[in-house]
Amino acid sequence: MLYSIVKIIARLAIKIYCRNIIVNKKEILQHNGPLLLAVNHPNSFLDAIIFCTLFDKPVYSLARGDAFKNNFFAKVLYSLKLLPVYRVSEGVENLEENYKTFEECKKIFKQNGIVLIFSEGRCVNEWHLRPLKKGTARLAISSWQDGIDLKVLPVGINYSSFKKFGKNLHIFFGDFITLKNI
Repeated sequence: MLYSIVKIIARLAIKIYCRNIIVNKKEILQHNGPLLLAVNHPNSFLDAIIFCTLFDKPVYSLARGDAFKNNFFAKVLYSLKLLPVYRVSEGVENLEENYKTFEECKKIFKQNGIVLIFSEGRCVNEWHLRPLKKGTARLAISSWQDGIDLKVLPVGINYSSFKKFGKNLHIFFGDFITLKNI
């Protein structure tokens, strides 16, 4: 319920905040089937909000695990379809929790859902791709091993400005990666 309300507000806000949103393959926004969006991460929380507003289907996003420490905030984040993922910098003892999150993702995929992962693993306001982390590959391979017909979609997102209001936004969908490609 909270996700639906926030999505409506976010769709209105994005139209004001971004002057133009240019998408190279708009038909992908109607994709039905298990989909893992493997996206770069140049602009923090805004990146996830944009994808949630563009797709009609709910988009589950992987987010920093340390944001889920407080039980109240964790409940709010889960209701916004955010799932925790932990990095070494958030404590090696938390890395085991990623397996639970990946199992949740696979349940979403089995229902033809969409999960968004920021493959760079952290947000930095830069106009180039940073080294990719292992999580995207691990989640995809684990899903394929479980017989899920998952498609991984590389996505590049680029802003004309990180700070200015009325920015232009470019979203570049790549080609699907499937088990057959591996």
